[in-house]
Amino acid sequence: MMIYPIFSISEGSNCYLIKDKKVALIDSGINPEVVIEKINKLNIGIDFIINTHCHYDHVAGNLEIKRKTNAKILAHEIDAEAMERGDDKYILAYLFSDKSIRIDVDIKLYDKDKVSLGSSELEVIHTPGHTRGSICLYEEKSRSLFSGDVIFAFGIGRTDFPGGNSEELKKSIEKLIEFHNKYGIDKIYPGHGPLFSGDEIERVYELYF
Repeated sequence: MMIYPIFSISEGSNCYLIKDKKVALIDSGINPEVVIEKINKLNIGIDFIINTHCHYDHVAGNLEIKRKTNAKILAHEIDAEAMERGDDKYILAYLFSDKSIRIDVDIKLYDKDKVSLGSSELEVIHTPGHTRGSICLYEEKSRSLFSGDVIFAFGIGRTDFPGGNSEELKKSIEKLIEFHNKYGIDKIYPGHGPLFSGDEIERVYELYF
């Protein structure tokens, strides 16, 4: 298994390509041409686009990348509803674009679901707070966590948008601390900013809670 980070340029999110027998893209950002250029260089396709949550800066590239690769789109069932409705206020499209976006989700995800990529799999951890359907994804062999906008190296996800809830976010980060203590998280791949280690989760938690 190989992980290829595609770090944010301008106001989009970080994206991550995970290559095994199948290829997953974690979040599509707002610059799909950057992702398409990367997969062309690597000479790979994409089987799954997995959205950590429904905000525009994480999902805006979905449709163009799906059109190019025929990838399936996956999201937690709660945020999938907003994506399929084209709920601009919940998706926050108005912050980034004057265009609405409506996305059909092929596979609805739930807590503890697993997405198989071949010899590796991604476990879904439902972590509401930034949105109601925010998820993290854990890969056991590399002990990697893809945290979306739940937690960053130097902060936590905002809770002042529709669907945000600070108490739920607090509980979600506590859930990640417990998960790290039980299974171990070596490296965290966040939705924005640099990578960091699982040992840093508690430090960030204590800064905000």
